[in-house]
Amino acid sequence: MKRVITVLLVIVMLVSAAAVAFAGGEQEQAEGEKVIKIGCAVSMTGKMAPEGTNVKRGVELWEKFINEKGGINVGGEMYPVEVIYYDDKSDAGTGTKLTEKLITEDKVDFLFGPFSSGITFATTAIGEKYNIITVAPEANATNVYERGYKNVFSILPPAPALTQPIFEMAATLDPKPRTVAIIAANDLFPLSCAEGAVEKAEELGIEVVLYEKYPADTNDVSALLSVVKDKAPDIFLTSGYTKDALMVVRQAREINLNMPMFAFSVGIMLPEFISSLGDDANYVVEGEWWLPDGKDEGPVFGSTAEYTKMFNEAYGMNPGYHAASGSAAGVVLQLSIEKAGTIETAAVREAMRGLDVVLAVWPGIKFNEKGQNVSSEHPVVQIQNREYKVVWPPVNDVIYPIPTWSER
Repeated sequence: MKRVITVLLVIVMLVSAAAVAFAGGEQEQAEGEKVIKIGCAVSMTGKMAPEGTNVKRGVELWEKFINEKGGINVGGEMYPVEVIYYDDKSDAGTGTKLTEKLITEDKVDFLFGPFSSGITFATTAIGEKYNIITVAPEANATNVYERGYKNVFSILPPAPALTQPIFEMAATLDPKPRTVAIIAANDLFPLSCAEGAVEKAEELGIEVVLYEKYPADTNDVSALLSVVKDKAPDIFLTSGYTKDALMVVRQAREINLNMPMFAFSVGIMLPEFISSLGDDANYVVEGEWWLPDGKDEGPVFGSTAEYTKMFNEAYGMNPGYHAASGSAAGVVLQLSIEKAGTIETAAVREAMRGLDVVLAVWPGIKFNEKGQNVSSEHPVVQIQNREYKVVWPPVNDVIYPIPTWSER
């Protein structure tokens, strides 16, 4: 009899312990539901690390700022934000695996996209499969938004627009440039920028005398630059990434490639461009999506000046548009959740589609039916004496034609 009672007591204790554990599990789950989990697989190593690291910094700054304020207001309750970061190593295959992990293992509610349209093209297929919204800070190649996906939204305007103000500026110069040579890394974003350049140049009567692609992973374009040299264009545009801009300037000097205007799609605004090249960085021009000395005001960060100061205090440098786009992705998601009053995907997606707002960290957000941002104008900058000068709109005079290498 004593043995039966003992067994019964053990069973009761086990059942009680299980009930407590189950209740505790319910409590942990309930508490977990009040945290908004966001996945961010982005390039921290590899060829896109300079840009990816700055996107991550922009997201981190928003995350820290919001959590210090208590989180995001979801239907009257404050939900803290937890961003889970992984390094996609500048590789699309790694990015897709990490995105799957973020969704299926880490159970994130939303995604911030990686750097580059090529990687984002791959990862957004995973987000769409699981009906998870991706706010893409740095993916604006048109291919990303031509697949009928409903869960991807771009902070950047469509890529072809980035280089076009360079040609609008060029058309006002005296003498007007007559020819342009364009080379582009064979990747989604650079090709989209190059195609936009071709379109605008032809529209303005500037003859495209060369348009060539080069392998996206190459470290040597000197042979192609020799072809450019033979064409002697008035404008020479390289459409690539930061590593491409550094490579092209160095190799252009090596072969004494001179032209009246030296332009890039991206790369010159990152600190390492000037610090690596010194005076060789001077005179290049580039279209920019966002500048830290802008005058915009908006929700969350207040003003561009306040945001720039905050970023500088955190990282010891001014933010470029890569970082600003990361912060803007956070603000866009935050505003959409607050408007929806829930973190349910369909409601947040509908709220996001209805945004039409200027941000301190971005000059305009308004999405078309494809998820592209169609509400943003942008300037052209030129490096003069190792400083960035806005030359279009004509805030400062553009130096044109630029000195030859031997004259500098």
